[in-house]
Amino acid sequence: MHPSVASLAELMPPHAGAGDAIDWDEARRQWGTDFPADYRDFVSVYGGGSIDNGFFVGLPLLVAPRGRRPLTFEELNEDGYGLLDLEPDLRGRISWAMDCSANHAFWDTSHPDPDRWTVLVLECEGDWVAHDCGMVEFLVGLMTGEITGMGGFSPEQALFLN
Repeated sequence: MHPSVASLAELMPPHAGAGDAIDWDEARRQWGTDFPADYRDFVSVYGGGSIDNGFFVGLPLLVAPRGRRPLTFEELNEDGYGLLDLEPDLRGRISWAMDCSANHAFWDTSHPDPDRWTVLVLECEGDWVAHDCGMVEFLVGLMTGEITGMGGFSPEQALFLN
């Protein structure tokens, strides 16, 4: 397990039965890229879903629903620009999460190594904020208060719902 996923699991233990199986070869084919190791481990441990129904983490592919289905990256990308009435320019960016305040988290995919992708937040006002960390490290930062600007959940008692 990726070290940042292990840190997150200490702060927000996954519930029994959490996690999603993704065909990573198909995801790579559809998106034209691999995905970071921390994200792949996050998906196997937590899956797609939400933290307290206020912070939503998507999946690169549609999975069989168990009740409500997680958002897909395609939906997150469309929403990330559509809500702000911005012209979509997804070159070098993939949205992987959004919160209940319409802030969106993207990967900056400009580095050829997905494990070196960092997080860009498109704030609901239309400003971009760069964070020099990976996806799960970003979530750990939100939980510990080291990172602010996104949320919609209580870090003290956060529960991931898959």
